[in-house]
Amino acid sequence: MSRTRARGRRVAALGVPAWVAVQIALGSSPVHASPMASAAERTLIDRVAVRYFTPETGGAERPRFITERALAFFARVESRAEGLEVARGDYPARFVRAAVDRLIAEDMLASLQVRTGVEPTGLPRSTEEAREELELRVGGAGRLSELLDDERFQETELRVFLMRRVRAGHYVDRAIAPILRPSEDELRGAFRTSLHPLRMFRLEDVHEEMVRWLVQERLRLAANDFLQSARARVTVAYLGKPAL
Repeated sequence: MSRTRARGRRVAALGVPAWVAVQIALGSSPVHASPMASAAERTLIDRVAVRYFTPETGGAERPRFITERALAFFARVESRAEGLEVARGDYPARFVRAAVDRLIAEDMLASLQVRTGVEPTGLPRSTEEAREELELRVGGAGRLSELLDDERFQETELRVFLMRRVRAGHYVDRAIAPILRPSEDELRGAFRTSLHPLRMFRLEDVHEEMVRWLVQERLRLAANDFLQSARARVTVAYLGKPAL
């Protein structure tokens, strides 16, 4: 047994909460101010909420983590996509699970794209377009900024996740099904029949925005299908808040 694993088990055996045990086993503390600071002076920065691993992301030897701040932010994005407002600190289980599923699925798909050794063409611009679509999905640029501020989630952190999303989309488009370039007929059909945030406009006035929305909606559905087919080889552990 490795020294780190043994340390983590000894901590867990003392009845320490799981998220604390994980932090200590990893050699870090969930709170930081200064080494000599009193408990009253310490400030919670972040902690691990989910640990997972899959063959696509490197297996058990290379577990991946979702922090509480990231999970809280993306759970609220899921709620806003359904037109619901969720307050900070109140995260319904279905939105938490939806966020976890999407983050894991996109990580798996993006990892497969990375294995090809080829970055998507125009990655920076595509990442910016993914952010613009996210703004649309949550109710505008101002609302997205509010969510980021509420959950103390940084723009640089969001960009990492969106770059992963772009890589995942390119892998789906190349290896599973074409999703990145919908035809005009497909676009018009989706505009007429789908529940999307552009329903109050004419397609001609929001053509580019509708393309972005449809591409991301196709990716969301493809990622969900991919994860469902891969469930048997995905190991997920919930370690802390947002609680289920």
